[in-house]
Amino acid sequence: MEMAHTYVPGSKRGRGLAARLCDAAFAHARERGMRVLPTCSYISETYLPRNPEWNELVITEKEPKPSSM
Repeated sequence: MEMAHTYVPGSKRGRGLAARLCDAAFAHARERGMRVLPTCSYISETYLPRNPEWNELVITEKEPKPSSM
């Protein structure tokens, strides 16, 4: 599952909404046995370092990328 973009409107930023969105997306992936390709800079640079428990779902550079349909 590619996580390409996380957007929170400026008026709602600073409330932890992006992290809650990521929590739900990673839980969705785990529940369905999916791997995650985080192409969103917030997820890869901020969220995952703060939430390393999700690293087991992340596709690494060494793994083949899923093909497009």
